Amino acid sequence: MQEKNELRREDWSWKHIAEPVMKLYTETTDISSIEDKEITLVCCYKDEALDFGSCQAKELLNHLESVLANELVIVKSGQNT
Repeated sequence: MQEKNELRREDWSWKHIAEPVMKLYTETTDISSIEDKEITLVCCYKDEALDFGSCQAKELLNHLESVLANELVIVKSGQNT
């Protein structure tokens, strides 16, 4: 049983890499947040920041793909990018 718990923690280790990068982008977009969903991290912004938020989202996508290139994770864009 302990083995499964250790594997689970290892599976989510990418979050420790991605979250600080995402925080950098949310700090520069006034109306944005990070939602930690059980198996994902989601960066959100409101319609008021749509233009700038969309640009930031594209940059964030590229940044995350770069820093997570060696991790077993898929970086995807959402509906507003």
